[in-house]
Amino acid sequence: MPVRLPPPLVFAPDQLFKVATDDGSAIALGRYHPRGEARFVEPVLLGHSLATNRFNLDFDEKYSLARYLARRGFETWVLELRGHGLGGSGEDSTFDVEATHDVTAALRAVLSTGPRQLFFAGHSRGGLLPFAHLARQPEAPFKALVALGSPFTFSHQPGVQRFVELVEPLLRFKVAPLSMMARAAIPIGLPPEPIGKYLLNRDNVDDVVIRQALRSVVADVPHGVLQQFVRWVSTGHFDGEDGFDYLAHLDAVRVPVLLVAGVRDFLAPPDAAHLAAKHLGGPVTELTVSLMSGFTFDAGHGDLVLGRRAPDELFPRVAGFLEAHATHVG
Repeated sequence: MPVRLPPPLVFAPDQLFKVATDDGSAIALGRYHPRGEARFVEPVLLGHSLATNRFNLDFDEKYSLARYLARRGFETWVLELRGHGLGGSGEDSTFDVEATHDVTAALRAVLSTGPRQLFFAGHSRGGLLPFAHLARQPEAPFKALVALGSPFTFSHQPGVQRFVELVEPLLRFKVAPLSMMARAAIPIGLPPEPIGKYLLNRDNVDDVVIRQALRSVVADVPHGVLQQFVRWVSTGHFDGEDGFDYLAHLDAVRVPVLLVAGVRDFLAPPDAAHLAAKHLGGPVTELTVSLMSGFTFDAGHGDLVLGRRAPDELFPRVAGFLEAHATHVG
């Protein structure tokens, strides 16, 4: 029998904004007010991973880190970068552009509502953005950062070069058509190996969630962004197109940081995700999601946020870290 196409996900924040960037593009921001009583002064800004969109961290009522944090009393903002979904044009984008202009626009918009500082939590590429921003602008108004499965190097990932070889043909496009490819993979539920294992630990994710993600979460990637990541894999560096070494300047990041890694994450294994701890200038908490560390699952990459047990076991750890560094209302 043919596989029925899952229904599209619905993005319905309390408010939705399209915010201009200084270089002429735009980002989108979805705002969730605290559910019930507002408990904390600082809001949380969420950043999505590479090849995904706003639904990465706001999937549905169960798998939304945004809505979970709102239920804990945080005002929460979902950032969608240029070239993704509701954002502006991104054909000429790079990671550097995102970390500079898109993050700046998001900070300006969120802080215009009153707070002086905010938290940033991101998955994969989204988790790298505030570190790169702070490396260049150490006075940026972040209160604390959370990186979920964010690879600060590609030197610890066995086989990742083969993964890159498979995606390199997409560099001939101005925008890599990953959303179309993802929809084509819906009948089998996940791209074939060796790509699939880099995306998530399939044992942790319900099939219906995988198919919904293939339909609604996967997004096209601008050429410049994909090219920069491919270069990082080839060189082992985490740097800008201008040669600026992000990793070497992480000592400028002096705010508290939570680094989260999945023990079965082949894209951002613990050694790669925790590498930043050796360079950061402030207090660091390292967390590996595994059976050995007290979780009931060994996490991969995407299942850090879409795994069936992530909302019950990992989301509370993220919220607890943020609460420990937040200013209580009143």
